[in-house]
Amino acid sequence: MPRSADYTIQGFLYQFNKTALEILKAQEDDTITVEGIVEDIEVASSASLTAIQCKYHETSTSFTESKVYKPLLQMLKHFSNCPTQNIRYVLFAHFAGTSGPPATVGKSTLKAALASKDKELKKHIKAVPKNIDLDDFVERFKMEFGPSYEEITKEVSRQLEANGFPACDIETLAYPNTIHLISILSMKHAASERKITKKAFLSDLKAIRTTAISGWTLALRTRKKLLQARRKQMKVHLDKNVRLRYFVIGPNIIEDYDNEIVLFISDYIDKYHYKAAHTETPTMCICAKQDQILDIERRLYTKGIVSENGYIGGEFQEARFFRDPMIKKKRGTKIQREFSLRILSWSEHGEILDKKKCDDLFIIGELNLDSLDTADINVERLASATMKEIKYIMGLSNVYD
Repeated sequence: MPRSADYTIQGFLYQFNKTALEILKAQEDDTITVEGIVEDIEVASSASLTAIQCKYHETSTSFTESKVYKPLLQMLKHFSNCPTQNIRYVLFAHFAGTSGPPATVGKSTLKAALASKDKELKKHIKAVPKNIDLDDFVERFKMEFGPSYEEITKEVSRQLEANGFPACDIETLAYPNTIHLISILSMKHAASERKITKKAFLSDLKAIRTTAISGWTLALRTRKKLLQARRKQMKVHLDKNVRLRYFVIGPNIIEDYDNEIVLFISDYIDKYHYKAAHTETPTMCICAKQDQILDIERRLYTKGIVSENGYIGGEFQEARFFRDPMIKKKRGTKIQREFSLRILSWSEHGEILDKKKCDDLFIIGELNLDSLDTADINVERLASATMKEIKYIMGLSNVYD
């Protein structure tokens, strides 16, 4: 991944960490809006609103005023629209290599921003009224220079401990789930859905007992530890012999899907569906077209694995799909089954998964499965991991790279 992409992701994570701090330091009933209408983070109490814009400049080795012209102009525009409202404006920015607070950002900086000849700022300058009261804005404005990425993550961990989370659970449970919950909030379309109180946030966080595996949590620098923690958590259910398990797999952003999907299925059956005690046939539901499903079936067959797809004479029959395989006992613990798994296309027949409830539903990839009824089902979400990492998490392999 290019370093510019790394910094972009880190910039979002930096903002999520700042949001976490605002939530954890707020009063219980204060309302925090993630990606608010005014700024990146809004903290509303009964008396006032604090609007925070967060900027991360890891590639800038020192502070320069021009780097903050755009957010300052945006704040001035909002201030001009709401001059009578009790709003405090905070610009929270990190500049690499800056030690201690740089020069004060005040009225002279605002004047310089309004006088800038930068073409990219033209529309923002034009949006600010000529008669705006800069002195009044400065009274409501505060510039904060944020710590390094490493230090802000440590501060979030300290605040989590101060809010009652055991220190031993923070690195691999409370902290990654904090980032995950904030990322979910940030993606909501309606501003009302991006609002949360500290009390509600802590209640949601304390109810989660598994480590979120998502694009954002796997971008954290503790990726290896998160995978190890999730592996231990998954073992509880995977060690049970009689469990009906469905897998819904979205190949689109899984980089090693083509090379690893057949190996994943084969390894899963070798470990979790080979004994007589393994009575429930696993189902693989893949977000792919039927011809792609048939190709996977063919590749599995060459490895000695037969699957059932529910088709007979070119027609899909639900009863055939859900039927149990005929079994021939062999010596030892292994048995010979008519077929070892069920397989189908999500787009063509995914809705039938609701007809027979499973015990465990594994969602692999960035998928929206809101149409499925997951009540009374153990749902395991494994987003943005590679197939090798999924194999590691599920105990099918002892390595993940």
